[in-house]
Amino acid sequence: MTFINLLAKVFKHKYVMAGAPAIIINSDKRILLGKRDGKIGIYPNLWGLPGGMIEYGEDIGKAIKRELKEELGVDSGIIKKSNNIYENLPNKECNIHTIDIPYYCKIKGIPKPRDETSEVKWFEPSEIKKMKLAYSHKAILKGEGLI
Repeated sequence: MTFINLLAKVFKHKYVMAGAPAIIINSDKRILLGKRDGKIGIYPNLWGLPGGMIEYGEDIGKAIKRELKEELGVDSGIIKKSNNIYENLPNKECNIHTIDIPYYCKIKGIPKPRDETSEVKWFEPSEIKKMKLAYSHKAILKGEGLI
């Protein structure tokens, strides 16, 4: 049972969570994605942008840096915040309603899978167009004009 489902069960209320996905593009214009671990209850084995949920009282920039350290083992810096906000409505694969605020980031070091990530890979935008991604990540990349 996910933390959100537990909250909904205990408090009889469903929540909207704020997500902080990172858009990381290398010098070859490839986009970094992480494959979600198969043991995760939400979008298992799907690729997605690195990042995660913002914790209560946490600054979005700090949330992204924390998530990139946890998921990829890298230090990061913020390049810029997207001018757009994206939404992932609850569906059959994910019972979480998220509002995603993407940031363009740079990383220091070689990203390696850690925590809830089983694989990390740089993808050509043309490859991503054909993929199913977790949360609203495909909509984010389309909305940002990257795929």
